[in-house]
Amino acid sequence: MNEPQKEQDWTDKTALSLEPSLHVNDTLFRNAFDYAAIGMALIDLNGRWLKVNRSLCGIIGYSEQELLSTDYQSLTHPDDLELNLEHMRRLLSGDWVSFQMEKRFFHKTGKVIWILLHVSLVRSPQGKPLCTIAQIQDISSRKQLEQKYKSLIEYNPAGICSLDMEGRIDGLNPAMEKIIGYEASELLHTSFKSIIAGEKDQLHIFQNGTDGEQLNTEIALTHKMGHQVYLGAKDVPIIVDGRIVGFYIIARDITELKKTKESLAVLQQDLQDVVRKQQGMTFKFKKLDGRFIHTLCDGELVFRLGLTPEKVVGKELSEFVSADIAEVKERYYERAWSGEEHVLYEGQINQITYIASLRPIKRDEQVVEVIASCIDITERKRAEEDLLTTKEMLESLITNTSDAIDVIDLQFNVLQVNHAFEKIYGFGVEEIVGKPLCIIPEDKQEEAAQLMERLLSGQEVTDFETVRLHKNGTPLHISLTISPIKNAEGDTVAIAGISRDITERKKTEEFLRKSDRLSVVGQLAAGLAHEIRNPLTSLKGFLQLMRERGPNQDHYYEIMSAELNRINFIVSEFLIIAKPQVIQYEMYSLNQLIHTVIQLLEPEATMNNVRMSVKMTDDPIMIYCSEIQMKQVFINLLKNAIEAMQAGGEVRVEAYVERQQVHLRVVDNGAGIPRERLASLGEPFYTTKEKGTGLGLMMCFKIIEAHQGTIQINSQIHEGTEVDIALPLAAQQQGGREERWKNSIKAVPGRTPV
Repeated sequence: MNEPQKEQDWTDKTALSLEPSLHVNDTLFRNAFDYAAIGMALIDLNGRWLKVNRSLCGIIGYSEQELLSTDYQSLTHPDDLELNLEHMRRLLSGDWVSFQMEKRFFHKTGKVIWILLHVSLVRSPQGKPLCTIAQIQDISSRKQLEQKYKSLIEYNPAGICSLDMEGRIDGLNPAMEKIIGYEASELLHTSFKSIIAGEKDQLHIFQNGTDGEQLNTEIALTHKMGHQVYLGAKDVPIIVDGRIVGFYIIARDITELKKTKESLAVLQQDLQDVVRKQQGMTFKFKKLDGRFIHTLCDGELVFRLGLTPEKVVGKELSEFVSADIAEVKERYYERAWSGEEHVLYEGQINQITYIASLRPIKRDEQVVEVIASCIDITERKRAEEDLLTTKEMLESLITNTSDAIDVIDLQFNVLQVNHAFEKIYGFGVEEIVGKPLCIIPEDKQEEAAQLMERLLSGQEVTDFETVRLHKNGTPLHISLTISPIKNAEGDTVAIAGISRDITERKKTEEFLRKSDRLSVVGQLAAGLAHEIRNPLTSLKGFLQLMRERGPNQDHYYEIMSAELNRINFIVSEFLIIAKPQVIQYEMYSLNQLIHTVIQLLEPEATMNNVRMSVKMTDDPIMIYCSEIQMKQVFINLLKNAIEAMQAGGEVRVEAYVERQQVHLRVVDNGAGIPRERLASLGEPFYTTKEKGTGLGLMMCFKIIEAHQGTIQINSQIHEGTEVDIALPLAAQQQGGREERWKNSIKAVPGRTPV
């Protein structure tokens, strides 16, 4: 016989053995079983249904016949089956008399229902287990409620901690675990007060708990990591069957909020200090019952005005200023209260001038308050008045000066000219303002471009002599100074030009230059006449000898040729000095220029018992110059040195290169010049000679300046005079001219520089 057959036979025998017992009080048992309010069932030891009542059928949806053909394990949820079987084993082993558990059944419709199962064992009179009797209640609704309640606790963003009546922790939700860093298992059955930071008596949560009162409080807990967290908490009693069995503490983490409040308090204090200590003044006001009442007033300006916050806050204007001032200011107050932004006004109290800026504060597009910021502008007002005075003076100066002034923008359009400009150049204001500057000759365009480049690169252009055109086309010699006009950021926005008409001065200088040349020529003529007469006398004598002695006097020819060459040299140099020529700059050897001038002046030096010596390098020193002008300078200086030594003496000429400059030094041991007269040397008609004009030295200064050089004169009475000339090296001087030429090429076509 197989095992299933044995089990079926045993089940049948069990039913037969139970039948006599079931017939005892059969009617009473059947009524109690069939009509019980809860599900009832007899189940054999293998789990098959033996008898079920109507309530059970109603709970799980199956008919009696359907249930009796199956077992209760097939209806049990798989997750609950193992625990259910374990309980049955312990029941059958005698460990338990009965057991109760919550489990899930599958309803006939397929849905899962929760039941409360109570199982007891039925034994024979001999104590042998016969079957089990089960009581089954549908608790699905309760379990759904419990799940909702559990979800509410588990997923609540607020931290929730459940405590028993002694204050021990018996549960934490995930939010509370996150807040304090502990897992629920680490704190179960420990006192909640053990994690309170600081004084334990700060927790008042249990003082009135038995009365069911919910309290709100702030508590500090110690996080698992050791730092403090602050909670805003309240307690909720746990009530079961009308009796309080514990408490829920529902809390939220307010640590950051508390820090924010503390930071805000610090900021508010800082703001109050800033407002109090600011140089200006801040005040606020509201309109209450038609009156403007001040709600704030602070700042150092308040006290400088002779007021205090107490005199202003809570009061209207007429209570601390005169009625006429209050009436004027309230007009501005009204404008700001009506919603106008940036209302400005100036006020003055106790001789202090201030400017106030009013701005409305709005909520929901409604003005609720007006805030004002004030700054002391007393010094600024004084500065503005001084600036206005200065401006008027400058305008008067510009208007009445004899120098022409023009202002142009960066597009070279004329913005402004003064009366002197109209007078000098002949253009009326309406003829030139707003139009390109038109006073530069065609041949000066390149030069003007170079000047503009120099100015924009940061160099100065001062007293530059050039030529400009009158309205009628007449050229005017002018001295020009141009300067940039810059804005507050330092950017050049315009150019100002100041020009002075020096046409008459240039004519005078040219006249003086010619006069000086004539003077030099006249003085040279005496020496040259004697110097030429000597070789002529020699030539005449040699010719007479040749005529008397006949031909073949070859040794006389060489002497005669040398004398004729000397006459030719002297006459040529004399013509160079005497004849006006076009000034041209070329490369010349300073060594050669000096030797030529010395040869020209040697006869005069010899006549005056003056010896001339030259010290310079064998290598030629090249300079970029005008030959005629440079020779004129050397002649003037050497003649002055010769004439200063009436009793004879020595003139030393030295030439050398130092620090990228060529230096020429002329030193004599003559009578010297008094110290007080040195400053006036170079002025026209100022001279230390008895018959001099002073023009020679003046022309020397002019020529050397035109060659970008300088002259310095040092002298001691009875010891002599030293004249130092410094000139640029030829490469440097030429390079400067080439650079200016390149800059002129870079000038923007179509622009007309100043």
